[in-house]
Amino acid sequence: MYDDSVLSLPRLAVAGLAAVVGWGCSSEAPRDTTQVRVGLRFDYPTPNELIAPPTLAYAAINNQLYLSLMEEQGDLRDGPLPWAPGLAEEWEFSEDRLQLTLRLRPDALWSDGQPVTAENVRFTWLAQTDLDVAWNYASSKESITDVEVIDARTVRFHFSAATGTQLDDIAPDRVLPGHAWEARPFAEWRSDPGWFFEHLVTSGPFRLASRTPGSELVLERNPDHFEAGLPRLERVVLRTAAESTALTNQLLAGELDVVTGIGARDALRIEGQPGLRLLAYPNRQFTFVSWNTTKPWFRDPQTRRALALAIDRQAIVDTIWHGYAQVGGSPIISSVWAHDPDLKPWPHDTAAARAELAEAGWMDADGDGILERGAVPFRFELATFAGADARWEAMQMVQADLGAVGIDAQPRRVDPNALIPRLMGQDFDAAAFGLAIPTNLDLGFLFHSEEAGSFNYAAYASPEVDRLVDAFASRHDPLEGRDDLRRLQRILHEDQPILVLWESMSLVAFDEELESVAPNAVGPLVNLKEWAWRE
Repeated sequence: MYDDSVLSLPRLAVAGLAAVVGWGCSSEAPRDTTQVRVGLRFDYPTPNELIAPPTLAYAAINNQLYLSLMEEQGDLRDGPLPWAPGLAEEWEFSEDRLQLTLRLRPDALWSDGQPVTAENVRFTWLAQTDLDVAWNYASSKESITDVEVIDARTVRFHFSAATGTQLDDIAPDRVLPGHAWEARPFAEWRSDPGWFFEHLVTSGPFRLASRTPGSELVLERNPDHFEAGLPRLERVVLRTAAESTALTNQLLAGELDVVTGIGARDALRIEGQPGLRLLAYPNRQFTFVSWNTTKPWFRDPQTRRALALAIDRQAIVDTIWHGYAQVGGSPIISSVWAHDPDLKPWPHDTAAARAELAEAGWMDADGDGILERGAVPFRFELATFAGADARWEAMQMVQADLGAVGIDAQPRRVDPNALIPRLMGQDFDAAAFGLAIPTNLDLGFLFHSEEAGSFNYAAYASPEVDRLVDAFASRHDPLEGRDDLRRLQRILHEDQPILVLWESMSLVAFDEELESVAPNAVGPLVNLKEWAWRE
């Protein structure tokens, strides 16, 4: 999942602790303590997550409106995340682990007063796997052969194989209101996303009170929510802007109470401001360049390693992140339990890059300053999402570094809605974006050869990587797969289908009179229902 407004990784040496800086005293101006105003860069074109943009910001919002079967707890430093009850109050595997039976809580209601039932769970699975719906993450359901309704509160998942990802394959998905949405044929879902606003039925701690497309969402407390005393706020006003700096300006002007996804330069503006606190916390994201290995420039690992040597990632991090990031060396980032601590990023070495390129057959035979191999000049488009300021600035630096070794990279900003289909269809040269690794660390979606044409944008294929991905996914205890994941990281380090640029921290700033603001690797609004103003 990608989100232009979310960053990743610790700035301080104390692992697992968020950095909080507080200043001054809060303003004495009266405030409405029944609500909070949050700045968050988001796109919310539909409440139906199966046809929505796969971003962390979207998920953060939808998690307030729809409940999951289970909820992830904690962070990823010490091991896999445990699951806590959500809609499911208890669950049990069969002895062979091919069946998982869940019991739904009796007091979970839809906003139309109907109970959340096992039929809703089955409907959600049918929609997730329907070819017309074409959900981005449908492959995560491949091992589920059936979802059986035992009674109104009991549902049983049937699996084709026992693996270590069975809970992860079902637990985090928001359950959809089948009783309200089944009237719309699956084949028509994508053609009319606005229909779901007209037939809005929710189950979460908040309800959608109003919506101004491209500008604002207002959430209101769900009076029927089953957790006593929650949410603590009556309303949450979510505001967005094309650039994160605009949200920071509104925070500094007193027009917002909280801003998430703050850039490092804006964080410097916030530091020292009375009445505000700045929180820096690890997350699951890394930013990288995906090389399309079907293109002539990126087919061989030696050339891709040369690109890693040519790009001065430390200079990028120092220039853009001001201490809130570090150079990345693996898609399993260093704040995650399975990261290989012995794996070091390729250093910046222009001379070594030139030597590797020459050995790989790249020469400037015509003297125009651009390398070529055969009749193919080393000239390509380097795309990134429009509005991603940090990545755009980084792309200018990448362009300069590659130019120094005779490679002509042309940065281009592309609207996400246009770029994502191109990525999936391998209709691109190279692209830079951010990705949140799945908490179950199953990286098959990104590197397995069977995922080419989907999220394996690089069209990377390695039999050994396929084997390691499959081996890890088959383990009941993910901790037993640590060696598989370390071997996987070393192969990716040598093959370089993607170049990890940086891991950065997520930054959020908020009024110091707000309490219980505690974002984590799961998302920036993970405990929104607990936020409140101090009395």
